[in-house]
Amino acid sequence: MIEGVLFFDEASILVDGFEAWGAVLGGSVRRSREALNVQVRRLKRAVKARVLWRWAPLVPEDDFTACCRQAINELKLRGSGRIIGDYLEFGVSRGTSLACMHHALAAEQLGDVRLIGFDSFEGLPPEAAEEGGSMWEPGAYGSALGTTRTYLKRKGVDLRRVNLVKGWFKDTLTAQTRRALKLEQASLIMVDCDIYSASRDALFFCEPLIGDVAVIFFDDWGWRSDIGEIGQKEAFDEFLAAFPELSATPLPAYLPQARVFLVTRGGAKHGEKRVTSAMATPG
Repeated sequence: MIEGVLFFDEASILVDGFEAWGAVLGGSVRRSREALNVQVRRLKRAVKARVLWRWAPLVPEDDFTACCRQAINELKLRGSGRIIGDYLEFGVSRGTSLACMHHALAAEQLGDVRLIGFDSFEGLPPEAAEEGGSMWEPGAYGSALGTTRTYLKRKGVDLRRVNLVKGWFKDTLTAQTRRALKLEQASLIMVDCDIYSASRDALFFCEPLIGDVAVIFFDDWGWRSDIGEIGQKEAFDEFLAAFPELSATPLPAYLPQARVFLVTRGGAKHGEKRVTSAMATPG
């Protein structure tokens, strides 16, 4: 226990566990081994979503923090003293990347920037069954909302600056949400929601919030593009095609499969090169 907060919600684990095992035992005679394995995986995910001590960070913390600081400095350089807007993250899971950005902002003396994370907190959506192929499945990477908050607190994150929005993107990424959160400008955007449809939803939600300049991180770009499957690359290509006033310039990334772009509005009019995402390299 840390400051009165349990590492996991035992009651929730017991409920999920009994429900899952009840489904298995009640029909074990009739069900195939595959169905049994599905129930076991669900139980494991239910437990993992609420347990802290076995969680392995999904991003390299030092490398991603350094990449965040580089992005912040790019914004300072291009922004001519303008205020840096909110950090929006799509696909929070346990919260490692959000914690890294929090610490990078603090190191750059930007302790007033809000950090807003969007996640189902139930893992990947049902669409992952079709879009994820053999790589991802519905429910993967789930982390309960309360467990994520506890993890962020343990990481030294000031939760007063954090707003976590729970729900499927089709329900939460709306104009009403922008108004409710008083979102006006997003300068740092992390798209870590793995699949094409979710990544596309996140990008189009952000477009009205991109001012003169922003940095967009893609954590799962290479996992699909490297094998010729539709994913974040195609989502970004569609985004740029839909908004030709936006230009994208690749920046160094923190992982081979990740991509980072400096996005400017109207940049092509001022001599900046408009690129397609296909020209991007890991950096």
